[in-house]
Amino acid sequence: MTNVDGYWLPRHDQDKLIELLDQIPALVEDLAITIAKQDRMSSGPKIANGSDEQPLPFDENAAQAADELNHELARWVRHTCEQRHLTYDGRDDTITLAAWLKRWIIALALTEGSEEAPHDIRLAVRQARQAVDRPREKHIERPPDESLDVVGLTKDELREAIYARTGQRIPRKHIDNWIRREHITTIEPGYYSLPSALDYLARRDQEKMSA
Repeated sequence: MTNVDGYWLPRHDQDKLIELLDQIPALVEDLAITIAKQDRMSSGPKIANGSDEQPLPFDENAAQAADELNHELARWVRHTCEQRHLTYDGRDDTITLAAWLKRWIIALALTEGSEEAPHDIRLAVRQARQAVDRPREKHIERPPDESLDVVGLTKDELREAIYARTGQRIPRKHIDNWIRREHITTIEPGYYSLPSALDYLARRDQEKMSA
């Protein structure tokens, strides 16, 4: 039911929604950068495919979040037009849809069901932000020699390094158990010592042979 002002979306929620809509142009730009991965996170080894041309990088998660944000805004534009007998003749891009909702905020507020708009749009915005958030960089002191024996390795890197050295494919759950039981030296949170893992593996194999 409407409030005393006759709005389905109260005035204070209208202001909050306008603030949210104002954030969308910058968010769309961040999504575009992330989708194409045209930033420092995209740097890495090139794929040799017999051609000088490299495949364009693509972030599927960000693309999906961008689509969901666009669909959510389009849904509210369509809902408002249908109930308020308005005609939408703008483009279907996310920025234009957000600008239209901001311009016609009163029409939206007078539309039955619009009390759900801030929550639904905020959820889509939150998911989009999660898709473009940069992971916090880990800063560790790395020695001059960057060989695998002297640098910290992630769990996945550790598994691959053990396989390369020993030919044994260690299950991830075993790596987790070794770390939890402190059989493997932790160099930095999330980074582990390959020599300590190889030493433990050798001792374990020796014990099995002796049993």
